[in-house]
Amino acid sequence: MKSKVDAQQEESNTDNDFSEMSDTQVRRRGPAPKKVVTKNKLPNLERNVPIIIKNNNFVVRTIWTIVMIFGFMAVLWAGHIYIIGLVLLINIGIFKEILGLKRNYEKEVNVKYSPIINWYFFGIATFFCYGKLFQSKLSEYAFRMHILSYILNYHNIITFMLWVAGFLMFTLSLKKGYYRYQFRMFGWTHITLILVVAQSSVMIMNIFEGIVWFILPCSLVITNDIFAYIFGVSFGKTPLIELSPKKTWEGFIGGCFSTLVASFCFAYFLQGSQYLTCPQHQLPFSPFASLTCEIPSVFITTQRLLPFSIFGIDSIYFSDFQLHAMVFSLFTSLVSPFGGFFASGFKRGIKIKDFGDTIPGHGGITDRMDCQILTGMFSYLYLHQIVLPKAVTLGTVLGYVSQLSTIEQQELFEQLKQTLSIVQ
Repeated sequence: MKSKVDAQQEESNTDNDFSEMSDTQVRRRGPAPKKVVTKNKLPNLERNVPIIIKNNNFVVRTIWTIVMIFGFMAVLWAGHIYIIGLVLLINIGIFKEILGLKRNYEKEVNVKYSPIINWYFFGIATFFCYGKLFQSKLSEYAFRMHILSYILNYHNIITFMLWVAGFLMFTLSLKKGYYRYQFRMFGWTHITLILVVAQSSVMIMNIFEGIVWFILPCSLVITNDIFAYIFGVSFGKTPLIELSPKKTWEGFIGGCFSTLVASFCFAYFLQGSQYLTCPQHQLPFSPFASLTCEIPSVFITTQRLLPFSIFGIDSIYFSDFQLHAMVFSLFTSLVSPFGGFFASGFKRGIKIKDFGDTIPGHGGITDRMDCQILTGMFSYLYLHQIVLPKAVTLGTVLGYVSQLSTIEQQELFEQLKQTLSIVQ
């Protein structure tokens, strides 16, 4: 009895044996067919694995996108102080991710207090930036709390002395054989604080001038990213920049025009909410509190005459806020994407895909905020230099009054009483 293996081997030898065949028979039959070897079905499964992974990533990315959108909306409606908390958490996440890119955990085991010193400098930077922003908001509380009044009046010198304390701690922690690593982390930490904490903290001032000044720039960055992707996938052929091979001029231009139109429409709907447009001069801690005020003139729709008639239409109605929104859209379309390109080049330089894995399916917080930080700084400068009038508020007056001595405050009080009595 022949086994199956012997039978198959004999059959294959018979098929491939041309020694006893004439040339005519060989030509008629042709060359022996190549034997197709099928090991097993594992290769087909392996080819399907990337598809499964991509589908899973898409599902995870979609779920977390929805979670972030609804979470962001909940924080917005919770109130100003909670939005500030969100910005602070984002700063902490970005600082942690960027710090981790250069951190060597094996060396830090032998270098005492290195992580503590880095986070100490983060706390000082946050205290300095947030303290400067809150000076006018906390002035009314300074009259009731002497410690708070002292901190506000001597905020700059307190910050410097705290930094000096950190400088001394760093110098004392220097260890032989680790000097280069420690100084590299020292410089890395301070550069991160300047680029991240200092710039993103100004978003808080935009929030107090009206939540809409925080929502609009953020939404325009997202809108531009979406439409640039749609136009790039649909019509993209011309590469835009070598750092991001998937970015095209067609997507860049299409995203710009789409964001310009979307900004005008967004502004029209956002300016109708007093909760979003009213400035906040206090620090309310109660969530979901209502906010009413006299509508600022920048949000009031007025009739504007057109230079020429279009289909019989001589005028249209829009507000100054809608025009400012279009300026924001130009910046978010033409400049903000380069924040993403900068981050892409940085990641390529140190050979990483993402800054972190904090957000499943999206990478790190820095990957999502690379364009927002640059836009936040522009929004702050544009808002306070061009949009808002140079007016003295109650908060700024109280800030100056808190710096007066008790006798000077009493004199000011008596003068105000006399002025009010004369007016009455």
